[in-house]
Amino acid sequence: MPQKIELRFYEGYLRNQKQLCGELAVNPGKTRRETEEKLLCKAYGRWGRDLGNHLYGSFSLALWDGDRRELICIRDPRGIKPLYYAPLPGGGLLCGADICSIVDDPRYQKEIDPEALQLYMMFGYPIGERTLFRGIRKLMPGHSLVWKDGAYRIETWYTPALCPGHGQSEAEWAGRSEDTLRIILREDRENFDFSDGCVFLSSGVDSAYLLASAGMKRACGVGYGESKFSETLRAAETAALLGAEFDELRITSDQFFAALPRVVKNTGLPLADASAAAFAIGCERMAGSHSVFLSGEGADELFAGYHVYKRAAELGRPEACYCGCDGVMDQQAARDLLGQESRVSCESLLKDVHNWADAPDALSRMLLVDQALWLEGNILFGAGQAAKAGGFELLMPYADVRMYELAARIPAALKRKDGCGKYILRRAALEKLPEEIAFREKIGFSVPVKDWMGQARHRAQIEMRLFGAVSERFFDQTLLRRCWGVFLRGDAAQWRVLYAVYVFVLWYEGNFLTGK
Repeated sequence: MPQKIELRFYEGYLRNQKQLCGELAVNPGKTRRETEEKLLCKAYGRWGRDLGNHLYGSFSLALWDGDRRELICIRDPRGIKPLYYAPLPGGGLLCGADICSIVDDPRYQKEIDPEALQLYMMFGYPIGERTLFRGIRKLMPGHSLVWKDGAYRIETWYTPALCPGHGQSEAEWAGRSEDTLRIILREDRENFDFSDGCVFLSSGVDSAYLLASAGMKRACGVGYGESKFSETLRAAETAALLGAEFDELRITSDQFFAALPRVVKNTGLPLADASAAAFAIGCERMAGSHSVFLSGEGADELFAGYHVYKRAAELGRPEACYCGCDGVMDQQAARDLLGQESRVSCESLLKDVHNWADAPDALSRMLLVDQALWLEGNILFGAGQAAKAGGFELLMPYADVRMYELAARIPAALKRKDGCGKYILRRAALEKLPEEIAFREKIGFSVPVKDWMGQARHRAQIEMRLFGAVSERFFDQTLLRRCWGVFLRGDAAQWRVLYAVYVFVLWYEGNFLTGK
C-alpha cells in the first residue's frame, strides 16, 4: 500500500460514501468534503488507479503517489465534473477541475485554438477533447492521466458496454428502472437534507418522476412571457398534483441579455446553448434558497428522448458520421465564416465514443455519440457550471453510471417504441405519475432568443458585438452582415449562427480583454 498519498485537487460527490466508509474503515469527518477526501486517499491505497470503479457519483481529482513519484488524474465515467490539463514546455503539467486555474497560471500562454473554434461554430459547444484555449485539453470521461518524469499518458479505465438483454418484459425493465432510481435517491438522502431540497421542474416526465420519487416539497422552473416557449404552467400543475410548492423563475429579454456576459464568463468556455444560459440565470435566482437541487439531465440521452432519434435508420448508419443531436452550421459554412482553409476531422470525434462501431443498432450508435459528446460537453457541463456559480449542490440522478448501465441493457426497441421516446422510463414513472404526465409529449427547454434578438431595443448591443473589433478578428464581416440582414428580414433559422458568434465574442472579451 502506498504510504505517501496526497490529494492535489478534487471536485465531486461520492454517492456511496456510507458504504465506502464501512468498506475502508474510515471514520466520517465533520463535513461531507472532509469524509470524501479521506475516502479517496484510502481508496487509492486499496485499489490504486482502479479506484474509480469503486466510486459512484461525480469526481474530478488528482492524487500524488509519493512512492511512485507520479500524479494520477481521474475523471468520472459520465463526465459530470470536468477535468482539464495542459502540458508545459520542459515536461511540466498544469491540471485542474476549473479551466481558469490553468488559464490564469503565468506559465500558460493564452491563445485561441483555431481548429477548436471551427468545431465550436459547427456544434455550439467545446466538443470532444479540445477546448478553445490552445494547448488545454479535456480529459474525457472514464479516462485517467498519469504524469511521471516529465511525460504523461492517457489511459481508459471505464469503457461503456452495450449488452442489450432479451427475454424480459416491459414491466420487468420498468421495474428495474424504478429500483435503480430508488437506490440512487436513497444514497442522496443519506448525504443531503431533502427537507431543504428543490427540484428543477419542466413539463416533461424526467423531472416530474424525480419530484415524485424524491418526495421533495419544493420545485422551481424557468419561464418566459412568451407562452409558447414556457413550460411553467404545466410544471406548476405537476407540482400541485404532487403536493409541492412551485416557484416560477420568469426571465425577460432585458434580463437575459443583461445577465449573458456574466453567465458566459462564469461558464469558463463558450456555450451557444440559450437554454443553458437561461438555466444559469435560474440558478442565480435560486442561490441561497436551498442547499440541494435535483435535475433531470441525462434521461434523454440514455432512454432516447430527443425527436431526432426517430431518424435513427438514416442518421445512425456507420457511414453517416452522426456527431450529435444539435448543431449550429455545417463545416463548409463554418470554414467560410472563419476564413479557414483547413478542415477539422469530425470523424476523429468518434474515437472518444467507446464501442460506437460495435453498437448493435442505429439508435444505439446515436445514443452512444450523444452521451459521449453532447451530454458531456454541453448538458452536464452547462448545468454543472451554473450550479457552481449559484453556490449549491446539483444532483443529477439519471447521470449516475448505474442508470447508464441499466439503460445499456434495455433493447433499443423498448427505449423508443411506436414513436414514443423514453418508453421504458415512462412505464416506470407510471408507478408514481398519472398517464397524462408520464406520457406527455416532449416540449424541450426552449428559449425565445430568436424572437428577442430581432427586437429593436436589443439591436444596438447585439450589432456592437457582432460587428465590433473582436468579431472582425475572427469572422468574415461580409458573410456575417449578410446573415444578420437575412435574419432581420424574417429568416429565423439564422439565429443559431448569430447567437454562437455573439456568445463567442462575450467569452473572448471576458477572458482576453478584461483588465486591458
